[in-house]
Amino acid sequence: MVSSFRALYISEILSEITSQLEDDRQSLSCLARCCKAFSDQALDILWKRMSLFCPFIPLLPPKVLTLWVEYQFSAESIAGFQCPPMHEWRAFDAYARRVRILYSGASHFLAGVATIRADFNVFPFLRSITMQLQEPIQPGIRLFPETLQRLQISGPAYINCKDSCIQTALAHAARDAPFLKHLHVEDYSYNSDRLDTPPLHFKHLRSAEISSFISSNVLGSLCRVLSQSPVIELKIELPPTSCIWDTPQSLFPHLEKLEIGGTPALAEAFITNVSSPCVRSLTVKHSRGPARLTDCSRLFSTIVKKYSSSLQSLSLTISRSPVLHNHDGVAHDIMDALFPLMPNFEHLEELHLSLPSATQVDDYPAVEVSGWPALRRVEFMAT
Repeated sequence: MVSSFRALYISEILSEITSQLEDDRQSLSCLARCCKAFSDQALDILWKRMSLFCPFIPLLPPKVLTLWVEYQFSAESIAGFQCPPMHEWRAFDAYARRVRILYSGASHFLAGVATIRADFNVFPFLRSITMQLQEPIQPGIRLFPETLQRLQISGPAYINCKDSCIQTALAHAARDAPFLKHLHVEDYSYNSDRLDTPPLHFKHLRSAEISSFISSNVLGSLCRVLSQSPVIELKIELPPTSCIWDTPQSLFPHLEKLEIGGTPALAEAFITNVSSPCVRSLTVKHSRGPARLTDCSRLFSTIVKKYSSSLQSLSLTISRSPVLHNHDGVAHDIMDALFPLMPNFEHLEELHLSLPSATQVDDYPAVEVSGWPALRRVEFMAT
């Protein structure tokens, strides 16, 4: 054997080669077929990320395949169906165990296989899953493995759904995925005014993102539930209606990084109820709805009051508002309200401003950086 070829039998070298080919699926496929010694590592990378369930369909046991082809795993067809023995799942499991990141789209296929296999995890070593739930998850199935660290879920793609599939999914994740670190709930239309989810125990949840079209009451309930976890990063889209945050419970006491989408008034109300005293990075993005100068001033004052000793990065985006007319003048008014407060920030290093101006704000008087204790970078943009 040529000595240069022997290097490929060193697992670390082969692992590095296959990882570099992650985006070249054709080469990985050839590598997996050309030599048994290379096959396992090449297949691990080839099946690491999956965006479709199609490759798994031919691997199903014959009777399960028939159930999918003829009935699309309808509830009636699955009810009473006898799960085939383990040896018939051997081919399916050989590839399913390699998947680490799954962009599943609609959840119907996954939920169907999980229902048929009852307590068995379909993808036992999954770390990340993005899925759209089409129906509530049945209580007895295990959709999420305990290895899961990242979960992104959205509800049905229709308006005013009347089921509780998101709530059920969160309960399942809390039960079956104790090491979940990142949760993203998005694009969900929900017509209820209350959240029926039982207490969730995400003991390792560090990052949460909520970009949902849900009622303010449900959003408030969800925030109170997630505040029981050690969340340090939060990205949240506030609904255009007034939120009710009147609660004795502390919201996100461990928060260090906060990004809010909403009007200045809603952002100020939310920040007021965040109990963490050590937010280091704050972003407020206003894209629609009113943005009155009084609301902006109140927002700035609240930020100074709560985070003057902790904030290191501040980013504010105020878009054009239907209640504003002279956008160039308003941009200067906003800076007039903000800049006198800046020396109160003891550790602020970066300031990013995007303001409603038809032109750049170059004519604004020079920033007195010497009066801002730790400031290193100031950036202006016109929205």
